Amino acid sequence: MEQIIFHHNGKEYSVHDTLALDEIKTMIKMSDERDKKLRPLDAKSVNKYFNDTDKMVAALLRRCFHMTDSQIARMEQIERRNLASAFIKFLKTANAL
Repeated sequence: MEQIIFHHNGKEYSVHDTLALDEIKTMIKMSDERDKKLRPLDAKSVNKYFNDTDKMVAALLRRCFHMTDSQIARMEQIERRNLASAFIKFLKTANAL
């Protein structure tokens, strides 16, 4: 595999492992399902939504960018989420989904 560098917010991230097409589709579907289940006025629902989001983000960063837990922890929460979201959008576009 060629070395892929993903640029986000002025930083470069080496992509070590990409997601297969079915994995991209699964992540998109999971995200859509989480969005449907979110009840904004229910604090428990909101908390579960963001906990699930953070787990998915961490898994993506570990796998695709080979980040360690300490590297992930040093990032701001919003930075982690934005990076993962931008990367998924990139994969979606690159695979014409």
